[in-house]
Amino acid sequence: MNKSVLKIFRQAKRILQEQSQVKALFGQVSKKLQTLNGSHKQINELLEHVQLFLRMIKKSFTGEYSSFSNKTLLSLVFGLLYFVTPMDVVPDFIPLLGFSDDLSIIYFIIKNFKSDIEAFKVWELNQQPVS
Repeated sequence: MNKSVLKIFRQAKRILQEQSQVKALFGQVSKKLQTLNGSHKQINELLEHVQLFLRMIKKSFTGEYSSFSNKTLLSLVFGLLYFVTPMDVVPDFIPLLGFSDDLSIIYFIIKNFKSDIEAFKVWELNQQPVS
């Protein structure tokens, strides 16, 4: 495993142990989301998945959704942390290509935790009031 990826993984483990650090990560993610221009399909996909991960972690930490394992939560936090880290494997300042590794990490998490993510989406849809 790449040294910078391993460092991010260890940081994700520490963040999960303290809710204030999770909130700080949310702030970093929100700030980065505001700076991105959704004019490219790849970036739009990344933004949608990052926003889903945010909702998943928030609902878990508020106790509204309690079906995630620690492994799932760690992976979600890792994905968000990787997203906000400016000097990951492919630096984000490289146009479009810079987000390809972020998107790859997000897709890896989605693939490996598909059942958890789909269960959350179903739960989330059922929380919507019917008009």
